[in-house]
Amino acid sequence: MPGLVPTPSAPGTVSKNHPVQATSEELGPCHLRVDVQVPAARVAQEFDHAYRDAARGVKVPGFRPGKAPAHVLRKMLGDGVVEHAREHLVEHVAGDAMRELGIAQRVIRVLDLDASKVEVEDGQETSFSFEVETLPELELPSWGELEVEPADTTPSDDQVQQAMSQLGQQHQRFEEAEGAAVDEEHLAEGDLLYLLGDEEGPQAAGLKMGLGNPLYGAEPETYDAAMKGAQAGATLEIPVEFKDGFSNEDWVGKQGVARFTVSQVVKPRPAEAAEIAEDLGLESAEALQEKVLERIRWENERQDRERLAFESLEAICKVRPFQMPPRMVHEEAESAVQNAVERMKQNGAEEEAAQAEADKHREELAEDAERRLRHWFLIRRIAAEEKIRVSSRELDEAYRGIAAREQVDVKDVKAFFKQQGREDELRGNVMEAKVRAFLVAKVEERQAAAVASGTGEE
Repeated sequence: MPGLVPTPSAPGTVSKNHPVQATSEELGPCHLRVDVQVPAARVAQEFDHAYRDAARGVKVPGFRPGKAPAHVLRKMLGDGVVEHAREHLVEHVAGDAMRELGIAQRVIRVLDLDASKVEVEDGQETSFSFEVETLPELELPSWGELEVEPADTTPSDDQVQQAMSQLGQQHQRFEEAEGAAVDEEHLAEGDLLYLLGDEEGPQAAGLKMGLGNPLYGAEPETYDAAMKGAQAGATLEIPVEFKDGFSNEDWVGKQGVARFTVSQVVKPRPAEAAEIAEDLGLESAEALQEKVLERIRWENERQDRERLAFESLEAICKVRPFQMPPRMVHEEAESAVQNAVERMKQNGAEEEAAQAEADKHREELAEDAERRLRHWFLIRRIAAEEKIRVSSRELDEAYRGIAAREQVDVKDVKAFFKQQGREDELRGNVMEAKVRAFLVAKVEERQAAAVASGTGEE
């Protein structure tokens, strides 16, 4: 999402002594053209500033550093600083013009302002035009107008059953199946040894291997053919190619054998509640059940808070609709499409195929991008209205959270964000989280008031 572009500021004495005349015309939603008339005296003053800037560090005989008059500097520096003067003037005058019109705080960005195309001559009046995009004009509703209600976050029986099933699979037990052979339901347990000719390589004991999960470097069909039907006591020799990353680097690129000795054939089964509890160091299956319920409840509450914040923003859009800068909407949509293309390419898709697939979903991607942009404007409007700020302590907490998640030193995280120029991005993320929490709190306040009112009536 875009960041607000600071308005250029000119020295107060320049604008006060020789103010510019500015008018604006609305070209569309959040889109203005600004026309500026610059008096000759202001142009001359800007040239004087430019010459003095260019002459910093230049020694002028007979004058102290920085005290040489403009006409002397002009003779010394010639026309080489005209371009600098032009840029100096356009930057400062554009800022003054926006302040003169009272739109400086609303401007998101200046569009297509090319200083090189502005005709400027020292001591002569001039004029130029430029376009700006501004923040949408939006009005926040009273919080009582938003019809958003919390959901029941009590864990359902299906959620509990699914969670227990997943835990059972994660803590599988393997029971010996005497007389059985490796198939879709049975695994081989045994010891593995890699061989390159007669030379022995890495080995591992107690491995469990089954169909459809080949060793690295083995052909899937060859692996499954060797493994299928194997019984306890069998010794399997599976051809492998030692690929990049193999622990014996001098074997990489060569053909060898993986020798697997089957000690027993086992059948996996999901762990029971008491077994899972034991694995997790809990006292009983009942204690496990309480932990599962607590975790599901926490996750349900987290998801409902996200829903409440999202639906609150959508409700504001519904009761207080507003228009956004069309060019910015288009750019966000195109960016969403290209991001989708890049994600597909990272997952192995060819660029042409990725672009074609993204184009199929262009309308949906554009709608999502427009919604995100609309929420972006709303969140910042709410933050301004409710005076929601990000303190240094909160920013430090965010850095520490990233450091803990990535398992790196917090100083390295801060250095990275500073080097990448992403400090404002992180501050914006923290501010968004605070606004979303504020919206959820408003929903909860309305619900508590409704409950209290209903209780009073009864």
